[in-house]
Amino acid sequence: MFKDLMLHLRDGVFITTNIPAFNDDLIRTALRRFLELSPFEREQYSQKEIAVGFDGYSYLGQDDSLNQYDKDLLHSFVLSDISKEEHFPQAFQKYLQKEFPEQLSFIRELEKEVLKNLGFPEYLAFYEQYIKHMVSCNFYPELDTATKKKVPAERLPFHTDVSLFSVFLFGLESGFAYEKPNGEKVVLDTVDEVVLFPGYFMELLSKGKIKALIHGVVLPENRMEERFSFAFFSIPKPNATLELSSFNGSGSDYYQYYLNQF
Repeated sequence: MFKDLMLHLRDGVFITTNIPAFNDDLIRTALRRFLELSPFEREQYSQKEIAVGFDGYSYLGQDDSLNQYDKDLLHSFVLSDISKEEHFPQAFQKYLQKEFPEQLSFIRELEKEVLKNLGFPEYLAFYEQYIKHMVSCNFYPELDTATKKKVPAERLPFHTDVSLFSVFLFGLESGFAYEKPNGEKVVLDTVDEVVLFPGYFMELLSKGKIKALIHGVVLPENRMEERFSFAFFSIPKPNATLELSSFNGSGSDYYQYYLNQF
């Protein structure tokens, strides 16, 4: 599948590929349809209602989300292959049944190739046994300029991800930024290829040899500009028994261990 794959480790932390970005029409339409529901209907699918991993809805201004702060300027819905499909809203069902399984299969093969390219083939058995996936479907609405409301310095503050890898199968819209090892920030324009980078779990698994990428989303010059982002995360199964050099516990324990950083 990947005999002509070309990987480039940019600035030692950000991995580009020669794979054209996948089409995101179906998942983008699904997210728009979900966000057209009333706030009451949307909140029936909040993370605390689904109560599996990070799955569920988080909204702008929410103070008890697992994957964003109340000051983060986005709405998000996390889908995974941990929860059953029927636990998710009707708006996402076509995507979940038609594209999600094939996309996860592709991502699993890609991530295994990346592990080998980074020099960690010994992690492949661990990967096969313990790793599942989620996708965070993110919508950044236009900013409120009419009231001159004060907004944070970024649409999404700089952070590391919970994942082994974070994969952007559909490429990236402009505004994504990451931090070089020397602390310098790089802001990207639109990226039309599959890209990925290591998260905090990869840093733990590799005993610090591979650092988690610090990244965020900067404010756009055009305050009326909406933004979509779909990030796939490889994470340990909630019931996995993990025995790492710097962490011992279940996959669910690891999620909390990661969240305790913030």
